[in-house]
Amino acid sequence: MKLKYLFISIFFLGVKLVSAQEDSYKPIKDTLVVGYNINAPFIYKKNDKINGINYIMWKKIIANDVNTVYRYKNLPLDSLLLGLTNGTIDIGLSPLTITSSRSRKFDFSTPYYVSHSTGVTKKITTLKKIERFISSISIVKLLKVLGFLLAILSVFGLLVWVFERKKNDEFGKGITGFWNGLWWSAVTMTTVGYGDKSPKTVGGRIVGLIWMFTAIILISSVTAGITSSLTVEKLGVGNNDYSSFKSVLIGTVKNSATENRLIDNYNIKSYHTFDQLLLGLKNEEVKAISHDEPLIRFALKNNKDYEDFEILNISFNQSLYAVGFSKKMNKNKKDEISRKVLEFTESNDWKILLKKNNLMDNQNLILETN
Repeated sequence: MKLKYLFISIFFLGVKLVSAQEDSYKPIKDTLVVGYNINAPFIYKKNDKINGINYIMWKKIIANDVNTVYRYKNLPLDSLLLGLTNGTIDIGLSPLTITSSRSRKFDFSTPYYVSHSTGVTKKITTLKKIERFISSISIVKLLKVLGFLLAILSVFGLLVWVFERKKNDEFGKGITGFWNGLWWSAVTMTTVGYGDKSPKTVGGRIVGLIWMFTAIILISSVTAGITSSLTVEKLGVGNNDYSSFKSVLIGTVKNSATENRLIDNYNIKSYHTFDQLLLGLKNEEVKAISHDEPLIRFALKNNKDYEDFEILNISFNQSLYAVGFSKKMNKNKKDEISRKVLEFTESNDWKILLKKNNLMDNQNLILETN
């Protein structure tokens, strides 16, 4: 009986030892889920393989870290943010803008790039501008303008005829003389200068002199008004400040920092991905789009489908890019990765990456931020 208990004890001891040995072969750390969404040049796919600035930075960071086991997961931005919030995603590798609302839901690394938002519209040909200008003018407004010009022409035509009717046969008398005065007034205003009729009396020449300068001012004002209407066509108001967006429907990316900036005061349509946003403008679903400037410039430079897009001269919503961390992730690991991000942004490799992708303009601001 004692021998039986001895064998049972030895059996359970062996099972325990084997179990302990198996535990010793488990990874030191659980597998990290690294989420990303396509945001070239920071994250994109080439030949079905992940590439981009942030991917290269990540590979450099974990190159000598044998204890970090991870896997990638491609998600739309809104799903990526939700994953970081509920802890199903450990790390957000895509360029994420640091905001106060996001920082309450998940953590951020040291910022590595300074960006801002800008706007884009489709280029408008001169012919299209003229068509839109003509279509925007109502018949009533057009008749008012023509009536005003005819009245001015009639006044000066009548005045010159009054002085010239007795001493200048070129103008004549009666209704014919008035018509000739009107003809002279129109020719002078348009600077055609046929020379078939010209004032010869002192009074007529004074009227002519006054009309010449008046006509210059009048024609310049009309020309300036037409030119202004044709050039201020991009957003209906102007193209040098984002308040112009208020008059049109603009597109942006859902749950992006740009959307958060515009949503309360502008008429927007949100798209799940950046590619869908660009396609929305191409198909004229929106009049303009707004998103992060470096992403827009890279897309327009490397895609011939967007050759008719034009970046507006506006800049707003300055933002800092950083790596996102779930609050459930180990704090020491987050601090370690954040420190390595900072080290990498101080290296020549980082500067070379930015220069290669034409992103060096804002990099000096990182030093001030840190």
